[in-house]
Amino acid sequence: MPDTRPDRGPDARPPVERFSSEDLGSLLERFQASGMLEEGRINLIGLDAIADRLGDRWEGRREQVYQHVERTLGKHLESGGFFQRVSPTDYLVVQPELGKFGGQASCMLYMRDLLAHFLGGAVPEALDVLEVTSLNGGRIFAAEIDGAFALDAARTEPRVLPLEASPLPDAWNPFVAADGRTLRVSCTLEPVFELKTFAQIGFRIARRVLSMPDGMELNVQDLRNLTTADVERVDLATIARGVSRLRSEQGNAKQPTLLLPVSYTTLASQRGRGPLIARFKEATAGVEKGLVCEICDIEGVPGSALAAVTVLIKPFCLVVVGKLREAPVRAPEHLRDVRLQGVAFEAGGHPLDHQEFMAWAERAVANARKVTRSVIIHGLSRPEYLALAGLAGASHASLGSKRAEAG
Repeated sequence: MPDTRPDRGPDARPPVERFSSEDLGSLLERFQASGMLEEGRINLIGLDAIADRLGDRWEGRREQVYQHVERTLGKHLESGGFFQRVSPTDYLVVQPELGKFGGQASCMLYMRDLLAHFLGGAVPEALDVLEVTSLNGGRIFAAEIDGAFALDAARTEPRVLPLEASPLPDAWNPFVAADGRTLRVSCTLEPVFELKTFAQIGFRIARRVLSMPDGMELNVQDLRNLTTADVERVDLATIARGVSRLRSEQGNAKQPTLLLPVSYTTLASQRGRGPLIARFKEATAGVEKGLVCEICDIEGVPGSALAAVTVLIKPFCLVVVGKLREAPVRAPEHLRDVRLQGVAFEAGGHPLDHQEFMAWAERAVANARKVTRSVIIHGLSRPEYLALAGLAGASHASLGSKRAEAG
């Protein structure tokens, strides 16, 4: 497949075709849509020289090689960097903070370190670093780079500054929406409490979708206007960003559970459901008991349709609840036969007066309990409202992130 890009370095060589595993198809689609491919910020590093040197010993030692490579990349990649093994001898490397030549030059340095470790002084002159030129049909096409040109160009290339620092890779955030806007998903963690004992049972991922570079938050109507593909990207970015934040703040300590928001649109999409479930499996590794899936954007969805996606997602979650945008002013009848294990809604700008809050919460909880036993109120403004929510009949509640930090 010829490479016709005009901005390649001198003496470009014919592209080398590398194959990805099937489960990376959705990941490659998102790189394609992110704009990073066109900007030349996606590269491959190859372990062929190491495999050739090991010869018959490669099969027995390759897991050890992979572990060392991943430790090295995890240690040196810039904040927001991402890597993924895509074949027995190839790693895909994305560095959003670096420009094209800065990314290539850094990959060359990583390769020199790796080859020196495994080959000693016999480091080959030509390093196996390639620029990804296209992603088609689940396959990765890449071309060899001019190493000397990349190193020289990297010295004067401006850095691509991150929109938000992230200690773990996030391949879906930010992304370019169908209407051309660049959108970023921002997440905070809200502690969630069981209101009988007031024990913290984990965290809830609270998200906002922002347009860049102005940082304006999308309102409800803006979110409704997103395409199905954009909603899928928002959901995947939410899990990646939320789990990254949980790991950075909690370290190796595991919480009992994690509450994840997921759009009905994504669950109803066969294309979006597969990658989402894969991310669910990854998130599950960070909690003790399992995930609570909060299905969002369920207003106006027929109960039969909602029940169908609930059945599909239940095997991967501890609990499935329905998330309403606002406190119910009447019984949400469309949820009656869905067999959800709970209903959640936002406290929003609830009044700070205790009596007014109690009156509001009692009405909302009573309406929700007409279709479910468990009721969750999110985003309470102060710790004392946890007790008031419990008195109003709610089973669980989360403390808004700003108040949680202050408290």
